[in-house]
Amino acid sequence: MRALSAVILVATLAVPASAAAEGKGRILVTVSGFKSDSGWMRISLFASKKGFPGKHQLAIKAGSRPIKNRTASFVFEGVPHATYAIAVLHDENANGKMDTNFIGIPKEGGGTSRDAKARFGPPSYDDAKFVLRESELRLQIRMQYP
Repeated sequence: MRALSAVILVATLAVPASAAAEGKGRILVTVSGFKSDSGWMRISLFASKKGFPGKHQLAIKAGSRPIKNRTASFVFEGVPHATYAIAVLHDENANGKMDTNFIGIPKEGGGTSRDAKARFGPPSYDDAKFVLRESELRLQIRMQYP
């Protein structure tokens, strides 16, 4: 019985402290190319096509940051390993939404993971998706303006 207890104790000690967090990671995002420091960067993490890229209320995680020197950063913590896409909005007038003209063309800048391009409409989830498999993933996103 003592031998079994010793084996269990050694096995328990050999498990890293981060084992509880296994299967999750953090995504560190740096967004550059803002045309000014005015307004806010709004950033959203999507786990599916639903709502991507403009319906930020359907994202699984979202946040905002001020823009400094035409750059902003954000960290998504505790993200389960899976496939995602990120959408960014340069909310220049800080009204919480993408402003468009009368026919729906954006007036403010946007960006997506993998710098997916807009072609006759917003960028697609499939063009922007990436897989989080590690404990930390660093992404760079470049803003695009109309």
